[in-house]
Amino acid sequence: MTIFRCSLLACGLLAGCATAGLTGQEEAAAVATGFCAAVKAFREDEAERLMTAGLRARIAELRRFDAEWQQRNPGEKPPLGNGLMLKAWQDSPESCTPEQVSASGAVLLYAPAGAPADVWRDRLVLVRGADGRLQVADIVYDPRTGGKFTRWLREMLDSPG
Repeated sequence: MTIFRCSLLACGLLAGCATAGLTGQEEAAAVATGFCAAVKAFREDEAERLMTAGLRARIAELRRFDAEWQQRNPGEKPPLGNGLMLKAWQDSPESCTPEQVSASGAVLLYAPAGAPADVWRDRLVLVRGADGRLQVADIVYDPRTGGKFTRWLREMLDSPG
């Protein structure tokens, strides 16, 4: 197992375990670090595990819509052809670093591979889930895009199918 996979697993375990003894900021940092690792590794399932039940339900609804769309339109690029929009830009980030972490959110600094000057920042909105753990309730994309993950989900589900 590579060091990267070990760190991804550790972040996932830390974010998924009981958080007794962690401060809100420490717990938020663990969630943000796990989210960054999942995005960099193209592991949507890992990122989803850090989200609220409501957000996961909307994603499942979108995946059903996408599967039905693919059946009706064979050979065409499906709505989820680029995957979930977990970050503002489709560029593959070389790095993702949590900044300004608090119990209510975390700003993530992304730098795309080969273009370190073209950084952007997205913000994770964190809330306490029913189980008491901090979870991602939304992603506010870089201010240049003016978007949010929940808005993107809604628009995808409202698109003609």
